[in-house]
Amino acid sequence: MGATAYRAMKVISLFAMALFLLNALSPAALAADHADKLTFTIEPYIWLPTIDAEMKFTTPGGSTGEPEVSVDPDDYFKDLEIAALLTTEFQKGKWSLTADFVYMDVSSSDSSVKSIDFGGSVVSTSRDIGSEVDLKSFIATFGGGYQIIDQGRLKMEIVAGLRYLWLEAELDWNLSATVSGPLAGHTFARTGNHTEDEDIWNGIVGVRGQVKLGESHWFIPYYLDIGTGDSDLTWQAFSALAYSFGSWDVALGYRYLEFDSDEDELIQELSLSGPVIGARFSF
Repeated sequence: MGATAYRAMKVISLFAMALFLLNALSPAALAADHADKLTFTIEPYIWLPTIDAEMKFTTPGGSTGEPEVSVDPDDYFKDLEIAALLTTEFQKGKWSLTADFVYMDVSSSDSSVKSIDFGGSVVSTSRDIGSEVDLKSFIATFGGGYQIIDQGRLKMEIVAGLRYLWLEAELDWNLSATVSGPLAGHTFARTGNHTEDEDIWNGIVGVRGQVKLGESHWFIPYYLDIGTGDSDLTWQAFSALAYSFGSWDVALGYRYLEFDSDEDELIQELSLSGPVIGARFSF
């Protein structure tokens, strides 16, 4: 079985298992919830993550090696060019459908070419004198949920769904000298530019809900998921302190999102972590 087929089977298996668990919890749930009101919520928000990544590009033109690049933890807001972030949700009784969308266009000056892979022979280098990686990405997470706990102050749903990541990385490298490989003719140019992109699909399962703080309007929303597929592992965690005004809420919290893949992918490691502020409106 090829690598692509194996990853597809991992996504399908995880998603099928999650759907089975959701259905097994309450086979008559949809019929029981028939009379419940359908609600819709929309949540625009601002996320200011620190971005940390390890990437491996294919061989650029004019060179014979594959550059391995480190995008060091960098301030998202400082390098942000454009961003769009939005979460939507449909809920009826105990069932819910959610979709979360994140688009980012970020330039990073804190990047460096750390090594060159010459067909299996990796040559480390400290000759980087000012490389940059510009990142464009779109992340979409789709999930279905079923409420398993509703005890007034504590609410919890189990969720299952899919996470999609598209990332385009443009590497503009600048080294102090050409890097030579172990064999004759193995070289990596001192300067250059190279762009490539990657699509990643993962199945996810997790929990989400909220904890109400006493009889006040304050509450703590939370979310946690884990999954696999094209990535060896992806996981996400979020929590916040929120205040309800009735038909709308405001929240300030922290969100962490990570992707880990094998050494043959463009994205070997990618993490985004930072504060979140948003407002949720219910209709």
